[in-house]
Amino acid sequence: MFIEAVILGIIIGLIRHGKVSRLSYMNFNMSFLIYISATLYISIIVMNLGLLDYSSFLYTAFLIISYILIGIFLIFNIEIKFMFVPLIGLFTNLLCFIVNGFKFPLSSFAVSELYGTEMYDLLINGKIKFYIPADNAVLSFLGNVIYINKYKVISIGDIIISIGIVLVIQSIVSDKYMRNKSKITFSKKMFK
Repeated sequence: MFIEAVILGIIIGLIRHGKVSRLSYMNFNMSFLIYISATLYISIIVMNLGLLDYSSFLYTAFLIISYILIGIFLIFNIEIKFMFVPLIGLFTNLLCFIVNGFKFPLSSFAVSELYGTEMYDLLINGKIKFYIPADNAVLSFLGNVIYINKYKVISIGDIIISIGIVLVIQSIVSDKYMRNKSKITFSKKMFK
């Protein structure tokens, strides 16, 4: 969903007579945090696939550290136009995760539609390790309850983050005042 947001932001920026090259002019503060967070998130995906047998504490720690690193990155770059929007989405996802005992609320209907009755039974009986049914969750409306037709289940926080990514990217691409800061040009009259 976030890759689609980046692509949509670029398309909107180009429609607004922007240039994709302006993305390379942007200097983000603490950008290494995104790479560390992505590495942790890939580790989480590997754990979810069952390729590694880690405890749920390690999963929770990786996820929280990943959220914190992304949050720090967003805070250090808050001066960029619209950067506060993904921060709000990140906060809603983290809040929902923490108040539900480090588990994400998941729509039972969406699970039955996407994965079948066997996964639905596992979710209802609490056998899916990092998810709980949204019916029994605190702040369940912030969980993964928005079902996109046979595609995926997303949360309100994911939507807010995606909207924020679109706004930030299109703003950078269409910013006519952004120049490459590495090139210094002199006036011809300066040396006469």
